[in-house]
Amino acid sequence: MEENITELASVINNPKTQIFFDSLIDSIAKILPKIAIRSLWVIFILIIMKPTVNMIVKTLRALLHKSKADPLLESFLASLVKTVVYIGFFFLIISGIGVQATSLVAILGTAGLAVGLALQGSLANLAGGVLILFFKPFLKGEFITASAGSGTVTAIHILYTTLTTPDNKRIIIPNGQLANGAVTNISREPERRVDLVISTSYDTPVEKAKAVLKRIAEENEKVLHEKGYTIRLNAHSASSLDYIFRVWAKTPDYWEVYFGLMETVIIEFNKEGIEIPYQKIDIYNK
Repeated sequence: MEENITELASVINNPKTQIFFDSLIDSIAKILPKIAIRSLWVIFILIIMKPTVNMIVKTLRALLHKSKADPLLESFLASLVKTVVYIGFFFLIISGIGVQATSLVAILGTAGLAVGLALQGSLANLAGGVLILFFKPFLKGEFITASAGSGTVTAIHILYTTLTTPDNKRIIIPNGQLANGAVTNISREPERRVDLVISTSYDTPVEKAKAVLKRIAEENEKVLHEKGYTIRLNAHSASSLDYIFRVWAKTPDYWEVYFGLMETVIIEFNKEGIEIPYQKIDIYNK
């Protein structure tokens, strides 16, 4: 044990060892200030990153709102600018750590093919968002139907569009799917046709049924009377006569007119003694 201690002391007291330790201490003393400065810089960037992004996005939204830009364009640009600013902060952090931006770009360039393949879906969604903003198949607040579902358009981001369903669910649809698929815009036109099928028994005279339906349409204030009505016998079903009952209404009044007519038909048919048939079987005993 004493021999080991003696050997260790001789190694420490060796001039070469002392020179090594002195050189190491000098190197650490020179590096520490740089490490401290870089650490403070990275911490500073992390602290200001989110408030700066929020301020830039808020300013952009205010400018677009003041210029009365399309609300969907506003949400799309806000999402795009937010992403770009975060990427900028990422490069600032990388450079603060000490990695040269040119080296990082060279690495990304080398891996460009793999990155492109990995992000091809996202790039398609980005392009889809641009197409939607350019051709405007729907606007914010309009009700649309797509393969993924139906709902009111609430926002379009750089990669996806959000819809809110009538029962307050949120549907998130990739922009590429909306740009390349069939979309039914229900709110775009100011007027809509309300189509109903009303059934009566075979005992009800056709003219009487048509007259009652016409009176129901005329007495509904939300029906667009100037566009006329379509009331025609459509089918001789197994146990009923089926009438096509079509009227026009303003798009916001569609469901009010639909439900109002359905309720009024029951009330008026009962008053007029018109039977609304239901599934039944008549059995004759010979």
